[in-house]
Amino acid sequence: MLVVASREGSTLVLTLNRPDAGNAMSVDVALELKAAIAVCRDDLSIRSVVVTGAGERYFCTGGDVKRYAKLDDAAELNQAFNTVRDLLDEIEGLDQPVFAALNGFTVGGGTEFALACDLRFADRSAQIGLPHIRLGLIPGWDGGARLVELVGRAHAMRLMLSGERVGADEALRMGLVDQVTDDGSCVRAALEFAAKLDAAAPLAIGAAKRTVLDSLRHDQALARTRARQRFAELWFTDDHKEAERAFAEKRAPRFSGAGAGRVARTQRKGK
Repeated sequence: MLVVASREGSTLVLTLNRPDAGNAMSVDVALELKAAIAVCRDDLSIRSVVVTGAGERYFCTGGDVKRYAKLDDAAELNQAFNTVRDLLDEIEGLDQPVFAALNGFTVGGGTEFALACDLRFADRSAQIGLPHIRLGLIPGWDGGARLVELVGRAHAMRLMLSGERVGADEALRMGLVDQVTDDGSCVRAALEFAAKLDAAAPLAIGAAKRTVLDSLRHDQALARTRARQRFAELWFTDDHKEAERAFAEKRAPRFSGAGAGRVARTQRKGK
């Protein structure tokens, strides 16, 4: 298996399983990840996803250079690259948050992959970079735009123009990662954060994720309109009603993400 899936409570852990190839992202790896993401859409018991790399050296070293070197023309290149681009868009569009646990080298397309995730947890020895410029390229999986959103113009310019890797502590200072852990602990840190989502309503989690992205990518008026629509939808969900009952009864709510909320979730997918 190129991607190993396991469960840790309400979290699905996906491990890129090509350690001998630096956990490189081939089309086949992308397709296995897409299949796992498809399962998440319909499994309400999955509250979050953690992605990491097999072994102790690599999270992901980017695209499968040997395979991509065999591409003959732009059409063939785009067909191959669009598979990964679609995967990263699907990660962003997933209701469940996706957390990257960077357990080693995270370079090129591996960094682009991490940028599409919602939070990044890095081992202290991890190295992160976008060396495309040294190959006569720029990021090919929309990583440039995501990088600017995450770290701003100055840091993005530095990383893309230099092609240099930065350590985890420097990446944290830039905002490129969200937490630095002792080596071997990034997956555990991601799981500990993910466990906090068990106390949140699934539909609200997805709405919060979309609201943040809308605020980055659309004008303020549209972002606010969409946020208000989501707020109204959530107000009438079963989960919000359950939260009101739990508050009155002085107990923890038992969220399901089902019922009226499930209908609202399905409707939003079509928008």
